[in-house]
Amino acid sequence: MISNTDKERWARIKSLHQSAMSVILAEWNALEDQLEVSRYGLQTEHGLTLSILLLSQNDDLKKELFETLVKLASVAHRSIALNRAVIKTMPRKWVIEHIEPIVDQILTDENDAYVKTEPDEYYRRFAELYYELDDGLLNRLLDRAAKHDNLDVVEVAEDFRQ
Repeated sequence: MISNTDKERWARIKSLHQSAMSVILAEWNALEDQLEVSRYGLQTEHGLTLSILLLSQNDDLKKELFETLVKLASVAHRSIALNRAVIKTMPRKWVIEHIEPIVDQILTDENDAYVKTEPDEYYRRFAELYYELDDGLLNRLLDRAAKHDNLDVVEVAEDFRQ
């Protein structure tokens, strides 16, 4: 059972959080260019802060940032779960209609050394995202992975089909 002291502390934590969010949202709403600040913020070490803000923002802003969000949702060392959560707050039909070309561009990027050396990581992260979004997206990605030259990528398809 929770102590009265811990209940009081929790009440203070909630109050502090509400106060902080009020100040943060006031600053956010005062920005001259939320889109450019968002692009900048997602690329910094404080991308987590921006991703949290994006959860409550309108879909138009998130659509403008969609390509960046998809890229960040494929990189395990960033705020992957939070960026996926932002994507999942967007209209599902729109996401399904727009995500594959971005994923295809990432998976075929000849200039990305990591895609060349560790393609299975990208396939796995996108399979995880697609699993949460749509079976059709997932199955098309797994079909592609199953035909890949890299056996680690083929393994991704096998893992998700089990």
